[in-house]
Amino acid sequence: MRYVLMLAILLFGLSLSGPVGAASEKEYALDAKISMEQAIKIATDSSPGSKPYEVEMEKEKGRVVYKVQIVDSTKKTSKVYVDAQDGKIVEKK
Repeated sequence: MRYVLMLAILLFGLSLSGPVGAASEKEYALDAKISMEQAIKIATDSSPGSKPYEVEMEKEKGRVVYKVQIVDSTKKTSKVYVDAQDGKIVEKK
């Protein structure tokens, strides 16, 4: 019984730690060659008059990108994916 309890505690603790080997946004940020501010400027410049309302880092199609969500004056929203290494727009949805 004691071993079952210890095993349950161990499994619960492992489930809280997240996926093994998963990189965090902090690690992505340390490896990025462009800053979040630069990524926001690149994204908003792609749609004149737009404003950013949310930014996050993620891995998209094997590369680290800033996902910058912007809104324009007509309240249309877009997601602009900016490569964290070279600042190029990878995708715009």
